[in-house]
Amino acid sequence: MSAAAALAAEIMARPATDRLGYALDLIDYYLDPLPPFFDALHDIGLRLSASDARLLHLLYRRRGSFVSLQSLLAAAMGDRPVADWPDISTVYARLSNLRRACKRAGLPIAIRAWAGIGYRLEAPQDFQLEGMRHAG
Repeated sequence: MSAAAALAAEIMARPATDRLGYALDLIDYYLDPLPPFFDALHDIGLRLSASDARLLHLLYRRRGSFVSLQSLLAAAMGDRPVADWPDISTVYARLSNLRRACKRAGLPIAIRAWAGIGYRLEAPQDFQLEGMRHAG
């Protein structure tokens, strides 16, 4: 299944009343400028590859909601042509990298899995990356 078909299937799997909002959120994610988020990562001393930072950005924006593997892969690949995307299993390694990096940075977040559904970022309700500063 192509990435576009997988994303379309993900949208169509939502309740009919939620599909438009969900699709608009996906579009907003892809059009949202990343520099402020990257600045926040830099400010707290969290060093990630661009792909891992895009994954964290998607999970952070959708905090508390499950995100499919297909959406995570699309986020990690950014502007790369779909034909150049690696196997979806690379998302697992990227999520492992993210978990370790966040733990090292002492961030109060967890990335939880639900088999067959996806992953979600859990954090205290008042946690915000923007505005944090590196302690060291």
